[in-house]
Amino acid sequence: MLLFTLFWITAAASFSGFMGKWGLRDGDKRFGIEVMLNATAHKPFAYRHLAPMLANFADSMTPEPLKKYVTARIKPENTFAKATDVINPKLRFRYIVICYLSFVSLLLSLFVLRRILLDLRIGDTASIVAPMSFVLALPYVQTIGGYYYDSIELFFMSLAFLIATRGRVLLLVTLALAATCNKETFFFYLPTLYPLLRQRLSPKSALTTTILAILAAGITNVLLKVALFDSPGVAAETDHFLTNIRSYLRPWTYLHYEFTYGIISPKGTFLGTLAIVAIVVLRSWTRCPTKVRQHIVIAAALNVPLFFAFCQTGELRNLSLLFVGFVILIGLALDPIITVSTGTSTM
Repeated sequence: MLLFTLFWITAAASFSGFMGKWGLRDGDKRFGIEVMLNATAHKPFAYRHLAPMLANFADSMTPEPLKKYVTARIKPENTFAKATDVINPKLRFRYIVICYLSFVSLLLSLFVLRRILLDLRIGDTASIVAPMSFVLALPYVQTIGGYYYDSIELFFMSLAFLIATRGRVLLLVTLALAATCNKETFFFYLPTLYPLLRQRLSPKSALTTTILAILAAGITNVLLKVALFDSPGVAAETDHFLTNIRSYLRPWTYLHYEFTYGIISPKGTFLGTLAIVAIVVLRSWTRCPTKVRQHIVIAAALNVPLFFAFCQTGELRNLSLLFVGFVILIGLALDPIITVSTGTSTM
């Protein structure tokens, strides 16, 4: 109960940080919550359709008296200044559903990440603190943009990692369908799971499972693109590479700031942020299990080129293929410190 309470508060704080910073992109005609729910968003945002689909389903299946009860008592607009679309009666219930899908995803991610760390024989305390630290830091990497499906993506990637370590073939393939509906980049996450599958499966079975999951994600992505072919916009923005190269060569790119949790904070590739990442990696890499290092290397090989080619400068939330691996590195970095300070053993 204490752990649940602690994780609940952490997820609530992180979600509030996101909502205070971005809302559900209310009012935006390309990717705001109204056009996402009404399936009129621009590509590629239109492909992130899982949460809107679930919200629309919940809206159609929930009795009117219950909807009225919920919408009368849950009032995001009283807390978040950017929650402007929630006052629209046609959107209100679905808006609330999206909010709680995002929050619950963060909450569940904490439990899944803790289980991953415990399975890797990281100490009990570090296995709690590391996921909490990352989830609380998530609004800081939601720079340039932040979206409700970011937290859902973290949950799916964490769960996929855990499933892969257990060698659950059918479950992983099934998960790929839903996760790709949430965000099409899950397709690129699946190859990073091969080293984890190899711990439980033969090389042939692990490769077959990876291919099947990639095919499931690929077919899902194609079907979404066909269904939303007439949506405005383009499937991917491809004009960022040269801009990014120029930007990352400029010193002031590493000195930007913004406001997170309502307080002035680092923005994007801020020098201090990069220093923290470097410290975590340097402290943890040599003690990181081989299978996890392989997972991180594959994720970096796929994610970093995509990051430079398709993302705006400093849009760290799009390094999401590396998030689960980084939480593990945080746990490994914290574990010796906590062990020394408490006098406990992790083995």
